[in-house]
Amino acid sequence: MRLLPKIILLFLVIVFNPLMLIAQDEAAPLIKKMQVATGNQKADLLNEISVVYRKTDRFKAMDYARQAYENSVENNYLPGKALAKKNEGICWFFVGNIDSAAICYNQALETFTKLADKKGMSACYNNLGLIKQETGKYDEALKFYQQSADMDHELGDEIGVALTLENMADIHIYRGEYKKALALTNRGLSVYMEQSYKPGILTSYINRGAENEYLLRFDESVRDYTEALRLARELNEKYYEIMVNSNLGVMYWHWKKPEIAMQYLTTALEMSDEADDAYNIDNTLKTMAEIYTSQKQYILANEIYQKILNRNVEIENKRQVAAILTAIGRNLLELNEIDKARGYLNKSLEITTGLKVPYELMENYRNLSYANAILHNFRAADSLQDLFAQTYTQIFNSDSIADSRKVKTPDEERNTDSVSDTARWVIAFLLLVLIIMMSVFAYRGNNKEVLK
Repeated sequence: MRLLPKIILLFLVIVFNPLMLIAQDEAAPLIKKMQVATGNQKADLLNEISVVYRKTDRFKAMDYARQAYENSVENNYLPGKALAKKNEGICWFFVGNIDSAAICYNQALETFTKLADKKGMSACYNNLGLIKQETGKYDEALKFYQQSADMDHELGDEIGVALTLENMADIHIYRGEYKKALALTNRGLSVYMEQSYKPGILTSYINRGAENEYLLRFDESVRDYTEALRLARELNEKYYEIMVNSNLGVMYWHWKKPEIAMQYLTTALEMSDEADDAYNIDNTLKTMAEIYTSQKQYILANEIYQKILNRNVEIENKRQVAAILTAIGRNLLELNEIDKARGYLNKSLEITTGLKVPYELMENYRNLSYANAILHNFRAADSLQDLFAQTYTQIFNSDSIADSRKVKTPDEERNTDSVSDTARWVIAFLLLVLIIMMSVFAYRGNNKEVLK
């Protein structure tokens, strides 16, 4: 079944508004109470309002978190201060400013520690782990996650432990250790089942569906997603129902069944007017664009990407903006619009350099190297290839293909004569295969990150 382009573009115009209205409806009674509240109660309400707006308007959510902080400072209300800083940090994380997020989380952690609030401390350790994960510092991320899990275990909060296990599983996915990720997900699922915690069971089936997909166990992936779909309907969780339909679309796309994939992706879009979520819609549309790209319909794919880009520019979601700029740039390369492609790719590189996200940096180095090679700018292409290999080495910090380039840390000299030009381009091709694999897996991991 082929979705008509006009239908897709119609959805692009109308689907991004309902969630904003829902958030306003939820926030209205809280705002009314807040306007007459005083002292600590006002700070608590400001923090609640911040959480309500978090998925729809991160900067409005951030403003309410800051108001909560200022009110808490005036009243020397430490719990309100700590929670406000944690909420502000989550907003910074969502908009892609991980440095500001880390500052806020550390400030919140300091106050939660003074209060001996282990629940708050656990949340901060978990969220700091996510920051380390986003920057490719996986060993440090696992240490933070373990601190969070240990603290939740002390509190008897096994559900909290299971939530952290989900993030630890993501680390193993990024490392290509899919069986380890699956083992952690099964541990979490056991906890949820013992506690009869259906929301956790639902997310575990979603996560396990993704992990089985990475292991190319597509039949098992379908079974997990089908069970997740049943639970989502039972719990009336439209958000997750949309997500599962979208993930099934992605899974069938990777299973090389684009027609079935498009059916599930279309269903996800059609449901979006009932329970809109911009993240799910973006990834659904991105997968549709990938399918059109595979069919060499680059112009149609870029029309979809451009709509997603415009919305993410408006909400200042820098990481998503960078990813879409890269996708458009790649398609422009296929259309032989090389200079225009370089413009998109350079802008993406500028953003990802500021965000300090290594996987996206590698993707930009790879694409820009290819673009410059087409234009016979071999010196620039080679320099970008060096940056690609160096970034790869820094991320994995182990013997790797990139290590054969003799790329060393800035404090050491690099042996530029160690590999012939031919070998360098062979290495680049092998790295290209690896980065394509990682870019596929990275999307699915993002669906699973759990902030506390």
